[in-house]
Formats: sequence, C-alpha cells, structure tokens
Amino acid sequence: MMHNMKLLIAFMSVLLLGGTSFADGIYHDGWIDRNKNGEMDPYENPELPVEERVADLIGRMNMDEKTAQMGTIYGHKRVLKTTHPTEDWKNRVWKDGIANIDEHANGVRQVMDMTGHVEHAELLNLIQRWFIEETRLGIPVDFTNEGIRGLCHTLASNFPSQIGIGATWDRNLVRQIGEITGKEAKSLGYTNIYSPILDVVRDPRWGRTIECYGESPYLVGELGKQQTLGIQSQGVASTVKHFAAYSTPHGGRDGRARTDPQIPFRDMHEILLHPFEKVITEAHPKGAMSSYNTYDGVPVTGSRYFLTELLRDTYGFNGYVVSDSGAVSRLHEQHEVAEDFEAAIALAVNAGMNVRTTFKKVEDFIVPLRKVIADGRISEETVDARVGDVLRVKFELGLFDRPFVDAEAAPSIVHTDANEAVTLRAAREAMVLLKNDGVLPLSPDTCGTVLVTGPASDDASPMISRYGPGTSDVVTPLAGIKAFLGDRADVIHSAGVDYYDATFPGSGILPQPPNDEEQAKLNEAIEAAKKADVIVCVMGDNDDTVGESRSRTDLNLPGHQDLLVQEMVKTGKPVVVVLMIGRAASVNWIDKYANGILVCWHGGEKVGQAVAETVFGQNNPGGKLPITFPKTVGQIPLAVPHRNGAWSKQEARHDPNGWGTTRVLGPLYYFGFGLSYTTFEYEDLEITPAEPTADDEITVTCKVANAGDREGDAVVQLYIKDAVASVAPFEQLLRGFERVSLEAGESKTVQFKLSPKRDLKMLNRENEWVVEPGRFDVMISDSSGEGGIQQKGSFTIK
Repeated sequence: MMHNMKLLIAFMSVLLLGGTSFADGIYHDGWIDRNKNGEMDPYENPELPVEERVADLIGRMNMDEKTAQMGTIYGHKRVLKTTHPTEDWKNRVWKDGIANIDEHANGVRQVMDMTGHVEHAELLNLIQRWFIEETRLGIPVDFTNEGIRGLCHTLASNFPSQIGIGATWDRNLVRQIGEITGKEAKSLGYTNIYSPILDVVRDPRWGRTIECYGESPYLVGELGKQQTLGIQSQGVASTVKHFAAYSTPHGGRDGRARTDPQIPFRDMHEILLHPFEKVITEAHPKGAMSSYNTYDGVPVTGSRYFLTELLRDTYGFNGYVVSDSGAVSRLHEQHEVAEDFEAAIALAVNAGMNVRTTFKKVEDFIVPLRKVIADGRISEETVDARVGDVLRVKFELGLFDRPFVDAEAAPSIVHTDANEAVTLRAAREAMVLLKNDGVLPLSPDTCGTVLVTGPASDDASPMISRYGPGTSDVVTPLAGIKAFLGDRADVIHSAGVDYYDATFPGSGILPQPPNDEEQAKLNEAIEAAKKADVIVCVMGDNDDTVGESRSRTDLNLPGHQDLLVQEMVKTGKPVVVVLMIGRAASVNWIDKYANGILVCWHGGEKVGQAVAETVFGQNNPGGKLPITFPKTVGQIPLAVPHRNGAWSKQEARHDPNGWGTTRVLGPLYYFGFGLSYTTFEYEDLEITPAEPTADDEITVTCKVANAGDREGDAVVQLYIKDAVASVAPFEQLLRGFERVSLEAGESKTVQFKLSPKRDLKMLNRENEWVVEPGRFDVMISDSSGEGGIQQKGSFTIK
C-alpha cells in the first residue's frame, strides 16, 4: 500500500506540473509568483510588513475568493473522499482557495492509504502546491489538526492525557511536549494545532475532564501557556479552546446541557476566563476556537461580547477564530436565536467568527454565506476584516514564502527515541501516590509471585485518543511489570472484571450482582489470587466511560471494579491499586482497605513502564492531584478556588451557623495532594517588601529540604488569601508552584515573583478590575488542604 501511495504521489506531481504551463516559472529565489503575472506584487514580497501584504492581497480578491477563506474542509475520509487532488477539485468551491483543511490523512476514523512519514509529508506538499498553482491568487492552505496529548496522528509520539499532564505540575515538561507536538506536526505538513484545551474543570462528572489540565485556573493557565509557546516555537500555530465558559455544563452533562453553563459573571471572569487571558496576553496564540455553549442565554459563537470585545479588544487577540464543529448551525437548530441557517451565519460572522468548521460539505456554508453578504446582512468591510485575520496568520506562519516541508526529514523528527524518552518522563512525573501504608515500594527481589489484575491491566486502548495520537506501541501495566521484574519474580494475570458491567450506567444508581459470565471472570481472578504473594489491581476508565459525551452520574469506579478489589483484599495479601482514570474517582472503600493507591491516569505509550518503575521503587512518585477527589457526588461543587467558607472550613454544628451533623464534610483527597517515598521539610519563608504598592513586584522565597533517605520531587505550592475585600474573597488562590528535584539530604531555595496587578486583581462591586489595599496572607503548602500548609506569612498592599 505504501508503494502504491509513492507511485500515486509521483504521478500526481507530474500531472500537476505538466498540466500547468506556468508551474515551473512561478517559483523564484526567495518568492513565489502566486498570481502568475510574472511580477513580484506586494503580497508576494517577503520583505514587506505583513499588514501591507494582507491589505494588498485583500484588494485583489473577489468575493468568492474572500468567502473561500472563511471555510474549513474536513480531510479524508470525513469530507474529502480522496487523499490527493483530483480533477473534480477544480469544480468545487475550493477552486477559489480555502482557509484550512482539518485532520487530513491523520488516521483518525479513516482507512489509511499510507503509513510512512515521507509519503505523508509529500502528500500535504502536493495539496499545498495545488492551491498555489491551480487557484488564481495562489493563497496557501492552513493544514490544521488536533494535538492535546501529542499530535493527532498514527505516527506521532503518545503522551499522557491532559489531566495526567496537569498532575505533573511541571512547566518545563509541558513546554517540551508542546515543542515535540509542534515539531512533529510541521515535519508531516501540518501548520496549525488545536491545542491546548484551556477549559477549567468545575465538575468532575464531566466527560471531558480527561482533556483538561485541572480545576485551578492558575494551573491551567500556566501549563497552557507553556504548551502554546512550545507549539508556536516550531513555526506552527496554536489554537486554544474552547472559548468560552464551556466547562461548566449543568450537572456535568454533555449534549444539550452545553446550552446551560451555571456560573456567575464574576466567577466566569476570575475562574473560567483566567487561563484564556493568561495565554492570549502572554503567549499570543494565533488561533482560538469558539465554543458551542451559551452564557446567560447568549451563544458564545454568536456573541460580539465574547468574540470581539473580550477576545480582541480586551485580551489583544490577533489571530483567527474558528468555530467548534457545528457551532454555527446550533445557533438556529439548538439555541434557537436565529430563525434559519442564513441568520445564524450572519450572527456568527458579525460577532467575530472568522472560519466555520463542521463535518459536512464546505459548500453548505460558503454558498449561503455568499447569499447573506449579497443581501447586505454582512458588510464587505466585515468580510475583509475576517478574511484579513486568516491571511495574517498564514503570512506569519510563512506559508506564502516557505509553503513546503522537507519530507525526507520527517522520519528523523517524528516519534524519535528522544521524543519517546519524553513520553516516559511525562508518564513518570504524572504518577500520584494517594495512599501508602508502608507496602510501597514493593521489592522486586522479595515480592514473590505477583498477580496483575483489573480491566486496565493489559489494555492499550485508553492511551489511544480521539484528539491525540491515533495509535502507538503501548506498554501496558502487565507488560511493564513483566519486563521490569524479568526472572526475579513470577507474574500471573487475570483481568477479573471488565471496565463496566452489563447494566451500566444504571448500575451506578442501582448496583446489580454479576451475571454468570461476569462471575466466571471474577472467579478466575479469585483463583489466581490464591497463587500470588502480592496483588496489583489496575482499575479505571476506558473510552466508553470517560471522554467527550462520556459524562457520569456518579464517580465510583464503574461496573464491578470495587467488587474485584474487595475480593482481592479478602485474601489478606498486600493489595496495591493503580488507577488509570480520566477524572476524579470516589474510591472510598479502596482508600480504607487497600494497602497502596497510585494514580497513573491514561499515561501514554510508556504508562506500563512508569507504573512498574513506580510500584517497585525505581521511580519516586512526585505528581500532585490537579483536581479534588470528592467522597461522593453529593458534595459537588467542591473544586478550588471557592469563596470564603464555602466548604473547607465547614463545621459540623447543628445550628443556623453550621452545616449540620447529617452530611459528610471535606473531600477524599485535596487538590494538590500527593505522597512520596521520601519526606520534605519547609523553612525560612521570606516576603519582600512587606508593604508593597500595587506597582511593586513581591518576592516570596522559602527553603525546601529532602529529609528522607532517597531522591524525590517536591511540588512547592504558593497560595494567597485576601484578608478583607469589598467582594467576598476566595478562600485561597494558587499563585505559584515549582516542581523541585532533590537528592536525599539536599535542600533548595524556591523563589516566586508576584505582580499585584496580575496576581492580586479582582472584580469589585462595579465589575472593574482592581487591586484593593490591605493584608494578603501567604501560605507555602504541599496541598490545598489545611493540613498541607507548611509555612505562613503575609504582606500588606498600601
């Protein structure tokens, strides 16, 4: 098949060049004669400023060419029926050009026509040449793709899920992941990556929790910034999503609940929008994706407030806005704020949308768009502004001057040994130790026979993501443990249960006993446990229980997973539970009775190796939870940050000032929590100046020491609390963190820099951003729980 693709690409190249008399003559040293007139026009001149080139090109475009730059073609085989240009392309709407082609030939939900790096890069070069040579003005295409856990491609490096990356609390690692994602994308011909997701998780029942960095707007913003900087450092655009207020569907639900986010105006700005403001103002992404949902009844994709006043006028965004797939049609079909599709188009474009995406034919949008413009419902001035944004990004990416990639270099760039080493580092750093009664780490030389059980114990599928790498050679936990132990111990395996039972999801409300088939599978594990000296249960989620449109009613492990652990505990042998999960889990029984609990998330292609190294002590877990784990869904909302006294200081008093004695208080595990195989001590907190103004920079330093007998990573967390404010303040706000590697006995001084106008600002009663004078408490912590506070201090804004 690969040989056939090589022949096809070669044939198409000859056909394309041979059938275009001017092809050989348009490529010059340093510039391309895109309109084939034999002259270097201003838009073709790489020496001119971008804005001058954009203006010149827009002045040459007719309305068909302009509107073509406002549509997306979904690639093969979603919408495009062939991987390569055909004669029919000259009869399609993209004969006038196109804004972008999305997910072309990346292998997701497609029958791949090739498998090689070189062939793929050559294919996208071929398509780029078609747009240069076969359209009147030769405007290049932007090849977009997904990439939230590595590039969405069958050949790409496979990293942990974004929630797992959030657990690393490691800016430098995320920057490196972004660089690898951008570098692999560019080498294969992609020019724009829909990443990172900047949504802030407020309800862990939500299925897309797995795709987010966590529940803290500060953590999401800091890691998202590094992902964007990493991607764009490679000359590839980063498109942030989903803007805005998307991640709080009522009840954690998906689907139509996307019309119903529940959050006040102040919290929306201070929590949900914080990462977008941070990343846009400091990392300058070239793209933003508008979301499906409404806010206070107004759909974001049809909101001038969100897409123009906030995104561009306030944050300074200067890229182009692409709608989430189908968001425009939803204005009419779901939100019912437009009487028909044409009215929906006018609403979205006038609001600030540049490019519309959907899994349907691009003509279905561009043809009615042209009618709406002809009817005067969208002005030509608005069209020029929207198209100008798209062209500006293409100029900035170098697509007008350097449109092709070096296909032969792709094999030395994509999924290299060096990149694979980073996937392993990420899997190791994402490990979070939730419980250890002394059994961990296990000794590989004395552990005896190890039973590896659980539905995730030998399953690679959770590491294959819709928005990340489509396939890879995944090391499962079973494979990782076998490889690590070698001939030092015997390893036996029995899955015991599936991820969910026959009555799921109903069993989350009304549990049912195992049926005959399920009981037989459970019995196999019970019999295997009799032969074991130690038991490792690998439990959690797969693509059927977490992800987009995979929200849950409860947070217990689905199906009979708890029952399997209970049967293993009955043996009296040491039981270690490894959670391969994509959201918080209410593992109350496991927390009480298992000997050790480790969270590995969906840890990418090297997850099994990282699990083995951590369980047997070669890797010391240093990750911290990026989300709060409730004891029960009845405690939701429980995410940080929260207003003063919202829950962590609840008192079980049965009077009007208490929370009563009839409900469970506090989470199972706090945000920021995570144990280690060593211990850390904190001292010497210093804050200068003690009385800064709002214009001063505040320096906070403290010393952290490894007081144990082995190396380990500490995640030093800085929280602040406004003592008194005109609006009820948050109980504590994460405003700094640093992951520090320390040898046994080693200490380091960690320094944080606070800018009051960035880190202490709040919306006052008039909804104005201000820094109010007064005292701010500072807490150096190893988790957000009160028991995590290690050092306290304060400063006062004059």
